Amino acid sequence: MRLNVKEYTITSVGWGEGNAYADGRLTLDKSGLAGFLEGESDLRDIRLTGMELVGPGEKARVINIFDVLPAHARLGEGAVNYPGMLGPMQAVGDGLSARLADFSVLAVSSMPSRYLKVLDKDGPGAELTPYSAHHHLAFMAEPRDPAMKGSDYFIALKKMGLKLGVYLARIAALSACAPARAFEYSLDAPVADLPRAAYVCMLASLQNWEKGEPILYGNDLANMTPTILHPNEILDGAVVAQNFNLGIDTYSFVNHPIVRELYDRHGKDFDFAGVVVCASHVTRDSRERSAFMTRNLVRHVLKADMAVFTKVGGGIPESDVMTAIEMLEAEGVTTAAVIWCQLGDGTVRDTLSAFSPAADALVSVGINDITLRLPPLGRVIGGDYLDPLSDDPGALPQPAAGEINLRCRELCGAINQLGASAVSLTIR
Repeated sequence: MRLNVKEYTITSVGWGEGNAYADGRLTLDKSGLAGFLEGESDLRDIRLTGMELVGPGEKARVINIFDVLPAHARLGEGAVNYPGMLGPMQAVGDGLSARLADFSVLAVSSMPSRYLKVLDKDGPGAELTPYSAHHHLAFMAEPRDPAMKGSDYFIALKKMGLKLGVYLARIAALSACAPARAFEYSLDAPVADLPRAAYVCMLASLQNWEKGEPILYGNDLANMTPTILHPNEILDGAVVAQNFNLGIDTYSFVNHPIVRELYDRHGKDFDFAGVVVCASHVTRDSRERSAFMTRNLVRHVLKADMAVFTKVGGGIPESDVMTAIEMLEAEGVTTAAVIWCQLGDGTVRDTLSAFSPAADALVSVGINDITLRLPPLGRVIGGDYLDPLSDDPGALPQPAAGEINLRCRELCGAINQLGASAVSLTIR
């Protein structure tokens, strides 16, 4: 399996007549984009209500962000993007794809949810997230039927964002411009005399999950057992983020920082063996089954000497990771994990709901409950008021253009559990 990716850098974006890409500038036809979405049969349950462009350094704030989505497209005759989600089933990870660098699509929700995010493009909030450096197309859509279920709406909203991302990536790929960079991802040539490294990626926490929610090749993971994926599948659209944003969005999967780093070091520091994907379940039997199978796949199928873990959310997922680490360490597999922390004294025992002494190599992407006070910004996209994002029943809406208070986990991209955060924390 060999994935070749053409990457086009975006330095500016603007509205114009017709779609074009040249010298880093992306010109978009607003009415043409709207017409494209209106013609998609699987999007007829929701209505596009607005699109806005916003760039780095603008004194702007985007609220009610449901997901951050990549501009990524598989290329070639018969290629299906996000199979199981946007089209029929088809393997991904082999062939040719294109992506836009320094650019993302923001899906803005019209339905309230405590998992929605805020993004400041300027000021102290911008310093805490890598997304402040992106150019964005932010789009707003609402249900045509006010009685539409939230789960159905969020799936439709995600589909709209993915389709926009595919559309935009193809504009650059079909232009006469050469890509700024080209990448080839392949594990075809194993590297002898180097330790083997595996990555264990938790795709969803089923404590915060909606039945029927497509995540892996359109599957909702309800009865998922750990399985092996080629890392190229993740980079090419096999996985989308779950509806409840627990520090992971779809952009982070398709531009996965750990997978790309493991590829960068493949053949130099270790032999990248592959990826094991799993979910955090609710029942004890399901969780124990997942831990045992993860151990067996990492150690006895991939034959890894070392492994790195990432999880989704906190609570039970932390217990799952600790259990799997104990099992792997007992078999001589050196392990590390990326975590986020709750408020505490900075020690592992105080910031995690489950802890094992075997987990002696942890990297934190920050403390998710730290309160931020962000100054006013003149332009707001996504609404006039920021609805409460916390569990506090006494919390009140805040005027979105004024000074706002929120937790670090509610700032888009600040606490990313796949390791793409702009901040980190040393823990003891």
